[in-house]
Amino acid sequence: MKILMKRFLLTVPLFFNLSLESLSQVASNMKIDYDESSVVITYDLSENAAVYLEVYEGEKKFTQYSATGDVGFFISSGNSKKIIFKPIDEIFVCFNCIFRLVVSPPEAIETIGTQMWMTKNLNVSTFRNGDPIPEAKSDEEWKRAAENKQPAWCYFNNDPANGEKYGKLYNWYAVNDQRGLAPVGYHIPSYAEWTRLVDYLGSGAGTKMKSKSGWEKNGNGTNSSGFSGLPGGGRFSDGTFYDVGKGGYWWSFSETNTYAAWDRELSYGNDSLDRYYYSKGGGFSVRCLRD
Repeated sequence: MKILMKRFLLTVPLFFNLSLESLSQVASNMKIDYDESSVVITYDLSENAAVYLEVYEGEKKFTQYSATGDVGFFISSGNSKKIIFKPIDEIFVCFNCIFRLVVSPPEAIETIGTQMWMTKNLNVSTFRNGDPIPEAKSDEEWKRAAENKQPAWCYFNNDPANGEKYGKLYNWYAVNDQRGLAPVGYHIPSYAEWTRLVDYLGSGAGTKMKSKSGWEKNGNGTNSSGFSGLPGGGRFSDGTFYDVGKGGYWWSFSETNTYAAWDRELSYGNDSLDRYYYSKGGGFSVRCLRD
């Protein structure tokens, strides 16, 4: 009997005394239930919103889990919304779990010409299906991901405070992963879609895309486009960080060859959005387009 119980605890997460709360009246009729492997949360949403899930046991906040379904940057209003919570660690016993829906205004989306762009860089640590994206902190971890052609992300200088401001840096293998890096309803822009943006903005596109503050050496823009481009810097394939405050770099979904893919770059020193191709093992920001 003891052996069977041990096996049960190793393969099936256990939840006791589940509670659910929301920090906004926008979410209502909230219900929570669980089965052998997941927690199911249902709720009604009275208006469009960004919906995020936080999980606590007492004051301890859990981070090793996936949340899929009606959760993320932009959730349309409606009834019977559903979130599926699954812990990543199979050994998961929670005696007093608090599941909290954090509901806020939807992430800003700016219409530029015929395109609808997010106005913030991507800052997710899981793929669309809930699988975790490996974080590569050390130079060795970052280089190994590039050599093995595996997805990875990091904060600039491995500082989470930079994530709050600039979002995460991803290698191109995360961008191209079949599990989907962009949230539901969005995608990573192709070379042609970046070109469409530049063609629409015309002369001085870079100045129109750069934020009004945050750029060094008087390199700020007008942000007349609403793109709100910030100088989040990048990471070389060998793990070295560079150019925060001076340059903003964004991946394209389009590759040039086996080893490189297209990116777009803003710099403090010019008024254009330049195009280059770069090693797929490098680390750039990601900006999403609505489908």
